[in-house]
Amino acid sequence: MSVSLSEIRERLHRKSRDYFVFESNRRDETKWRMFYGATDALLDAGQAAMSYSRAIASDSGVKLLVCYGFLQALYVQQDAVRTLSLAVGLEGWRPNNDKRLRQIRDTRNRLTGHPAWAGENEKPRRLSSAIIPDRNITQDGFRGHVYYDDGIEDLAVDVRLFLKDNEERLAAQMECIEMKMDEEERHFRNEQAARPFCTYFENEFPYLLQRLHCDLADAGRVPQAQSRAIMIRETINGLREELGERGFNSSTTSDHIDKIFAGLDLLERRMDDTSTLSNTQHEFDVIYDGVEGNIDSLKDVIRDIDARLGTPIA
Repeated sequence: MSVSLSEIRERLHRKSRDYFVFESNRRDETKWRMFYGATDALLDAGQAAMSYSRAIASDSGVKLLVCYGFLQALYVQQDAVRTLSLAVGLEGWRPNNDKRLRQIRDTRNRLTGHPAWAGENEKPRRLSSAIIPDRNITQDGFRGHVYYDDGIEDLAVDVRLFLKDNEERLAAQMECIEMKMDEEERHFRNEQAARPFCTYFENEFPYLLQRLHCDLADAGRVPQAQSRAIMIRETINGLREELGERGFNSSTTSDHIDKIFAGLDLLERRMDDTSTLSNTQHEFDVIYDGVEGNIDSLKDVIRDIDARLGTPIA
Protein backbone atom coordinates (compact mmCIF):
# COMPACT_ATOMS: atom_id res chain seq x y z
CA MET A 1 0.00 0.00 0.00
CA SER A 2 1.45 3.34 -1.06
CA VAL A 3 2.12 6.00 1.54
CA SER A 4 0.33 9.32 1.15
CA LEU A 5 2.13 12.56 0.58
CA SER A 6 0.81 13.96 3.87
CA GLU A 7 2.14 10.94 5.81
CA ILE A 8 5.63 11.32 4.39
CA ARG A 9 5.48 15.06 4.96
CA GLU A 10 4.67 14.44 8.64
CA ARG A 11 7.57 11.98 8.94
CA LEU A 12 10.00 14.48 7.44
CA HIS A 13 8.75 17.19 9.77
CA ARG A 14 9.19 14.90 12.79
CA LYS A 15 12.65 13.72 11.74
CA SER A 16 13.79 17.29 11.18
CA ARG A 17 13.03 17.91 14.87
CA ASP A 18 14.40 14.61 16.19
CA TYR A 19 17.57 14.06 14.16
CA PHE A 20 20.88 15.38 15.48
CA VAL A 21 22.10 16.57 12.08
CA PHE A 22 19.15 18.93 11.74
CA GLU A 23 19.49 20.64 15.12
CA SER A 24 19.76 24.41 14.87
CA ASN A 25 23.47 24.57 15.75
CA ARG A 26 24.42 22.20 12.91
CA ARG A 27 22.14 23.09 10.03
CA ASP A 28 22.31 25.84 7.43
CA GLU A 29 19.76 28.38 8.66
CA THR A 30 18.81 29.57 5.19
CA LYS A 31 18.12 26.05 3.94
CA TRP A 32 16.14 25.11 7.01
CA ARG A 33 13.95 28.17 6.96
CA MET A 34 13.13 27.08 3.41
CA PHE A 35 12.62 23.49 4.62
CA TYR A 36 10.05 24.36 7.26
CA GLY A 37 8.32 26.84 4.99
CA ALA A 38 8.06 24.16 2.31
CA THR A 39 6.62 21.52 4.67
CA ASP A 40 3.96 24.02 5.77
CA ALA A 41 3.22 25.01 2.17
CA LEU A 42 2.93 21.34 1.23
CA LEU A 43 0.36 20.79 3.96
CA ASP A 44 -1.66 23.91 3.15
CA ALA A 45 -1.64 23.35 -0.61
CA GLY A 46 -2.68 19.72 -0.17
CA GLN A 47 -5.65 20.71 1.96
CA ALA A 48 -6.62 23.36 -0.59
CA ALA A 49 -6.44 20.97 -3.56
CA MET A 50 -8.46 18.31 -1.74
CA SER A 51 -11.23 20.88 -1.16
CA TYR A 52 -12.04 21.37 -4.86
CA SER A 53 -15.29 19.40 -4.99
CA ARG A 54 -16.61 20.89 -1.73
CA ALA A 55 -15.77 24.41 -2.87
CA ILE A 56 -17.65 24.32 -6.18
CA ALA A 57 -20.68 26.62 -5.88
CA SER A 58 -23.44 27.94 -8.11
CA ASP A 59 -21.74 31.30 -8.58
CA SER A 60 -19.72 31.28 -11.82
CA GLY A 61 -17.04 33.57 -10.42
CA VAL A 62 -16.49 31.34 -7.41
CA LYS A 63 -16.30 28.26 -9.62
CA LEU A 64 -13.66 29.89 -11.82
CA LEU A 65 -11.67 30.96 -8.77
CA VAL A 66 -11.77 27.36 -7.46
CA CYS A 67 -10.38 26.10 -10.79
CA TYR A 68 -7.55 28.60 -10.64
CA GLY A 69 -6.87 27.72 -7.02
CA PHE A 70 -6.84 23.97 -7.65
CA LEU A 71 -4.17 24.13 -10.32
CA GLN A 72 -2.17 26.63 -8.32
CA ALA A 73 -2.26 24.36 -5.25
CA LEU A 74 -0.78 21.47 -7.26
CA TYR A 75 1.89 23.82 -8.56
CA VAL A 76 2.72 24.96 -5.02
CA GLN A 77 3.03 21.33 -3.91
CA GLN A 78 5.52 20.65 -6.68
CA ASP A 79 7.57 23.74 -5.84
CA ALA A 80 7.51 22.79 -2.15
CA VAL A 81 9.00 19.36 -2.91
CA ARG A 82 11.61 21.05 -5.10
CA THR A 83 12.52 23.30 -2.16
CA LEU A 84 12.72 20.33 0.23
CA SER A 85 14.99 18.55 -2.24
CA LEU A 86 17.33 21.54 -2.35
CA ALA A 87 17.36 21.77 1.46
CA VAL A 88 18.80 18.24 1.79
CA GLY A 89 21.19 18.52 -1.14
CA LEU A 90 19.16 16.74 -3.85
CA GLU A 91 19.68 19.51 -6.37
CA GLY A 92 19.11 17.41 -9.47
CA TRP A 93 15.37 16.88 -9.01
CA ARG A 94 12.93 19.21 -10.74
CA PRO A 95 9.20 18.75 -11.37
CA ASN A 96 9.74 19.38 -15.07
CA ASN A 97 11.94 16.28 -15.27
CA ASP A 98 8.80 14.14 -14.92
CA LYS A 99 6.53 14.10 -17.97
CA ARG A 100 3.27 14.01 -16.02
CA LEU A 101 4.30 16.67 -13.50
CA ARG A 102 5.44 18.87 -16.37
CA GLN A 103 2.05 18.38 -18.04
CA ILE A 104 0.28 19.46 -14.82
CA ARG A 105 2.52 22.53 -14.57
CA ASP A 106 1.91 23.41 -18.19
CA THR A 107 -1.84 23.05 -17.72
CA ARG A 108 -1.66 25.45 -14.81
CA ASN A 109 0.48 27.90 -16.77
CA ARG A 110 -1.71 27.73 -19.87
CA LEU A 111 -5.07 28.00 -18.08
CA THR A 112 -4.52 30.01 -14.92
CA GLY A 113 -0.90 30.82 -14.10
CA HIS A 114 0.77 32.84 -16.83
CA PRO A 115 -1.26 32.21 -19.98
CA ALA A 116 0.28 35.06 -21.95
CA TRP A 117 3.84 33.88 -21.36
CA ALA A 118 3.44 30.14 -20.81
CA GLY A 119 5.18 29.24 -24.09
CA GLU A 120 7.86 31.90 -23.94
CA ASN A 121 10.67 29.39 -23.32
CA GLU A 122 9.52 26.88 -25.91
CA LYS A 123 11.46 26.65 -29.13
CA PRO A 124 9.92 28.06 -31.18
CA ARG A 125 7.93 30.25 -28.81
CA ARG A 126 4.26 29.33 -28.57
CA LEU A 127 2.40 32.03 -26.68
CA SER A 128 -1.26 31.57 -25.81
CA SER A 129 -4.36 32.84 -24.03
CA ALA A 130 -7.09 30.80 -22.37
CA ILE A 131 -10.59 30.66 -20.92
CA ILE A 132 -12.47 28.18 -18.72
CA PRO A 133 -16.16 28.40 -19.66
CA ASP A 134 -18.60 28.15 -16.79
CA ARG A 135 -20.50 25.32 -18.52
CA ASN A 136 -17.30 23.23 -18.47
CA ILE A 137 -16.87 23.36 -14.68
CA THR A 138 -18.23 20.48 -12.60
CA GLN A 139 -17.48 18.93 -9.23
CA ASP A 140 -15.36 16.32 -11.01
CA GLY A 141 -13.21 18.74 -12.99
CA PHE A 142 -13.17 21.36 -15.72
CA ARG A 143 -12.19 21.96 -19.33
CA GLY A 144 -10.46 25.02 -20.74
CA HIS A 145 -9.77 26.34 -24.22
CA VAL A 146 -6.25 27.47 -25.04
CA TYR A 147 -5.86 29.81 -28.01
CA TYR A 148 -2.63 29.87 -30.01
CA ASP A 149 -1.87 31.98 -33.03
CA ASP A 150 -2.21 28.87 -35.15
CA GLY A 151 -5.09 27.04 -33.51
CA ILE A 152 -7.07 26.02 -30.42
CA GLU A 153 -6.45 23.27 -27.86
CA ASP A 154 -8.82 21.87 -25.25
CA LEU A 155 -7.25 21.05 -21.87
CA ALA A 156 -9.29 18.79 -19.61
CA VAL A 157 -8.63 18.62 -15.87
CA ASP A 158 -9.89 15.48 -14.14
CA VAL A 159 -9.51 16.57 -10.52
CA ARG A 160 -9.27 13.09 -9.05
CA LEU A 161 -6.67 11.99 -11.62
CA PHE A 162 -4.62 15.19 -11.32
CA LEU A 163 -4.57 14.81 -7.54
CA LYS A 164 -3.57 11.15 -7.76
CA ASP A 165 -0.82 11.62 -10.35
CA ASN A 166 0.61 14.69 -8.63
CA GLU A 167 0.64 13.02 -5.21
CA GLU A 168 2.13 9.71 -6.38
CA ARG A 169 5.05 11.36 -8.12
CA LEU A 170 5.73 13.86 -5.37
CA ALA A 171 5.49 11.11 -2.73
CA ALA A 172 8.18 9.16 -4.58
CA GLN A 173 10.51 12.16 -4.43
CA MET A 174 9.62 12.78 -0.79
CA GLU A 175 10.75 9.23 -0.03
CA CYS A 176 14.08 10.07 -1.68
CA ILE A 177 14.32 13.15 0.55
CA GLU A 178 13.58 10.99 3.58
CA MET A 179 16.26 8.47 2.57
CA LYS A 180 18.76 11.32 2.23
CA MET A 181 17.89 12.58 5.70
CA ASP A 182 18.17 9.05 7.12
CA GLU A 183 21.53 8.56 5.42
CA GLU A 184 22.99 11.76 6.88
CA GLU A 185 21.71 10.95 10.36
CA ARG A 186 22.93 7.35 10.17
CA HIS A 187 26.43 8.47 9.20
CA PHE A 188 26.46 11.07 11.98
CA ARG A 189 25.32 8.63 14.66
CA ASN A 190 27.80 5.96 13.63
CA GLU A 191 30.63 8.46 13.77
CA GLN A 192 29.62 10.05 17.06
CA ALA A 193 28.63 6.84 18.85
CA ALA A 194 32.26 5.71 18.68
CA ARG A 195 33.05 8.40 21.28
CA PRO A 196 30.41 8.15 24.01
CA PHE A 197 30.18 11.02 26.47
CA CYS A 198 29.39 8.72 29.40
CA THR A 199 33.09 7.84 29.73
CA TYR A 200 33.51 11.09 31.66
CA PHE A 201 31.50 9.55 34.50
CA GLU A 202 33.23 6.18 34.48
CA ASN A 203 36.49 4.88 35.97
CA GLU A 204 37.42 6.95 39.01
CA PHE A 205 34.67 9.59 38.81
CA PRO A 206 32.26 7.90 41.29
CA TYR A 207 35.14 7.63 43.76
CA LEU A 208 36.02 11.30 43.29
CA LEU A 209 32.44 12.33 43.98
CA GLN A 210 32.23 10.12 47.04
CA ARG A 211 35.47 11.51 48.44
CA LEU A 212 34.36 15.09 47.81
CA HIS A 213 32.21 14.85 50.90
CA CYS A 214 34.04 15.15 54.18
CA ASP A 215 33.81 16.03 57.85
CA LEU A 216 35.05 19.61 58.07
CA ALA A 217 36.40 18.87 61.54
CA ASP A 218 38.71 16.18 60.11
CA ALA A 219 41.92 18.03 59.27
CA GLY A 220 43.27 15.06 57.33
CA ARG A 221 40.23 14.63 55.08
CA VAL A 222 39.61 18.26 54.11
CA PRO A 223 42.72 18.58 51.87
CA GLN A 224 41.76 15.33 50.16
CA ALA A 225 38.25 16.63 49.49
CA GLN A 226 39.69 19.89 48.17
CA SER A 227 41.82 18.01 45.66
CA ARG A 228 38.76 15.98 44.60
CA ALA A 229 36.85 19.20 43.95
CA ILE A 230 39.60 20.32 41.58
CA MET A 231 39.60 16.98 39.76
CA ILE A 232 35.80 16.93 39.44
CA ARG A 233 35.84 20.48 38.04
CA GLU A 234 38.48 19.48 35.47
CA THR A 235 36.42 16.44 34.43
CA ILE A 236 33.17 18.37 34.06
CA ASN A 237 34.95 21.17 32.23
CA GLY A 238 36.41 18.64 29.81
CA LEU A 239 32.91 17.31 29.20
CA ARG A 240 31.57 20.80 28.58
CA GLU A 241 34.33 21.56 26.08
CA GLU A 242 33.74 18.33 24.17
CA LEU A 243 29.99 18.86 24.13
CA GLY A 244 30.63 22.25 22.57
CA GLU A 245 33.21 21.03 20.08
CA ARG A 246 30.92 18.26 18.86
CA GLY A 247 27.79 20.41 18.79
CA PHE A 248 25.92 18.79 21.67
CA ASN A 249 25.88 21.70 24.08
CA SER A 250 22.42 22.80 25.12
CA SER A 251 20.72 25.04 27.63
CA THR A 252 20.00 21.94 29.75
CA THR A 253 23.62 20.74 29.95
CA SER A 254 24.87 24.30 30.48
CA ASP A 255 22.42 24.84 33.34
CA HIS A 256 23.51 21.67 35.17
CA ILE A 257 27.20 22.37 34.62
CA ASP A 258 26.88 25.96 35.83
CA LYS A 259 25.13 24.75 38.98
CA ILE A 260 27.79 22.08 39.55
CA PHE A 261 30.57 24.66 39.28
CA ALA A 262 28.70 27.07 41.56
CA GLY A 263 28.25 24.28 44.09
CA LEU A 264 31.94 23.32 43.94
CA ASP A 265 32.88 26.96 44.56
CA LEU A 266 30.65 27.03 47.65
CA LEU A 267 32.04 23.73 48.94
CA GLU A 268 35.60 25.00 48.54
CA ARG A 269 34.74 28.14 50.47
CA ARG A 270 33.33 26.06 53.31
CA MET A 271 36.46 23.90 53.32
CA ASP A 272 38.63 27.02 53.42
CA ASP A 273 36.60 28.43 56.32
CA THR A 274 38.39 27.82 59.59
CA SER A 275 35.56 29.20 61.72
CA THR A 276 33.80 26.91 64.16
CA LEU A 277 30.27 27.95 63.30
CA SER A 278 27.99 25.02 64.08
CA ASN A 279 25.99 25.37 60.89
CA THR A 280 29.00 25.22 58.51
CA GLN A 281 28.89 21.41 58.28
CA HIS A 282 25.15 21.48 57.66
CA GLU A 283 25.62 24.03 54.88
CA PHE A 284 28.40 21.88 53.43
CA ASP A 285 26.14 18.80 53.44
CA VAL A 286 23.26 20.64 51.76
CA ILE A 287 25.53 22.08 49.08
CA TYR A 288 27.11 18.67 48.47
CA ASP A 289 23.67 17.14 47.99
CA GLY A 290 22.90 19.83 45.42
CA VAL A 291 26.14 19.17 43.52
CA GLU A 292 25.49 15.43 43.59
CA GLY A 293 21.91 15.93 42.37
CA ASN A 294 22.97 18.11 39.44
CA ILE A 295 25.69 15.64 38.49
CA ASP A 296 23.08 12.87 38.48
CA SER A 297 20.80 15.01 36.30
CA LEU A 298 23.67 15.78 33.94
CA LYS A 299 24.50 12.08 33.73
CA ASP A 300 20.89 11.36 32.76
CA VAL A 301 21.11 13.89 29.90
CA ILE A 302 24.43 12.43 28.74
CA ARG A 303 23.06 8.87 28.88
CA ASP A 304 20.12 9.99 26.75
CA ILE A 305 22.45 11.53 24.15
CA ASP A 306 24.59 8.38 24.03
CA ALA A 307 21.49 6.18 23.82
CA ARG A 308 20.10 8.19 20.91
CA LEU A 309 23.44 8.04 19.13
CA GLY A 310 23.42 4.28 19.55
CA THR A 311 19.88 3.85 18.24
CA PRO A 312 19.81 2.57 14.63
CA ILE A 313 17.90 4.51 11.98
CA ALA A 314 14.90 2.45 10.93
